[in-house]
Amino acid sequence: MKSKMLFGLVILVFYACNTRAKEEKLADKNLNRIESLIKNESYNDAKKAIDSIHILFPRLVNKRKIASALKDTIIRRQSSLNLLYCEKILPQRQHELDSLAKKFKFEKDENYQEIGNYIYKTQITELNTYRNYLKSYVDEKATIHLVSYFTGLKINHKAIKVEANELNIVSDTTNTSNSVFHSFSDGGLYWESLSLKKTEALKLVVFITRNYKGKIKITLIGNKKKSSYILSEQDKKAIYETYQFWIVKKDVVQLEKEILKAKIKTENIKLRYKN
Repeated sequence: MKSKMLFGLVILVFYACNTRAKEEKLADKNLNRIESLIKNESYNDAKKAIDSIHILFPRLVNKRKIASALKDTIIRRQSSLNLLYCEKILPQRQHELDSLAKKFKFEKDENYQEIGNYIYKTQITELNTYRNYLKSYVDEKATIHLVSYFTGLKINHKAIKVEANELNIVSDTTNTSNSVFHSFSDGGLYWESLSLKKTEALKLVVFITRNYKGKIKITLIGNKKKSSYILSEQDKKAIYETYQFWIVKKDVVQLEKEILKAKIKTENIKLRYKN
């Protein structure tokens, strides 16, 4: 009985060793393929193959360590290439941004604001106190904003309709997080402002920019009342210029993020292999 058990154990060990040997051989084959993919700069395919090593061979710790090291090689190479590209393009885009910025005033109250704003010079608040208009501006993080200012009768406007060339677009009022409404009165005068956020602001700004050479009608929509006016040439130009500024500012911010990201990834890999 003991002989049979011993024989069975030997067979089991032999089978396990044989299976492991086959797994290691197959894993080595996959690792060689990954190295070839990296050599040919087929990084996405190489990453997928590396992921398969961890899935197919969970017990082969050493092979998985090699796969992880190969993935670090890919990350280092991609980060290096991305860093070179971004550092080459950033000065060009920054120069464009600096040229455009001459038309804007940077405003930031250090006591109350964490993020400053770039405002087109003709749309500075103190120059436009007693009129109805749309004001667009870009903040330091490259977010574009659109604010509707209205003075006169109280309408409590919660939506903005823009019409041009027989087309129109209306800001979304179903989600209150898309906008912020304020109103106040002083000395018999009444003011309202509706600030649109992110995508809501952008879609109206894009519409105005595409149609800024023609007549643009703005309708402010309240719960029971409406008020309409024609967007002035001055404001159309300001919104158009702000949109162009936003495009470049967005690129600059993204390039700066990519540079930082590439440096962090490379540094983290260096720290892993330091010891």
